[in-house]
Amino acid sequence: MDYGYDLHTISITDAIFAKIQAGQPVVVEGQGFPVEGAWERDQWAFNQGALGAVHVMTDTGREVFEGSLGGAEVDVEYD
Repeated sequence: MDYGYDLHTISITDAIFAKIQAGQPVVVEGQGFPVEGAWERDQWAFNQGALGAVHVMTDTGREVFEGSLGGAEVDVEYD
């Protein structure tokens, strides 16, 4: 996910990805990232409120990203 300042990624299992693709609401904890000298944990919410929605926020309430899986800012890669 590219939110204009940096790229953020999250790795999820095939089972979680299948739930997201099926349109089920899923929340996943990210690995966190530094913000203004402090470390913040991130949460990724998928399909919350709308099918395909992606909402990334931190544990301090910082809104990082709101968009969709089909948007240009989100890139899904397979290993």
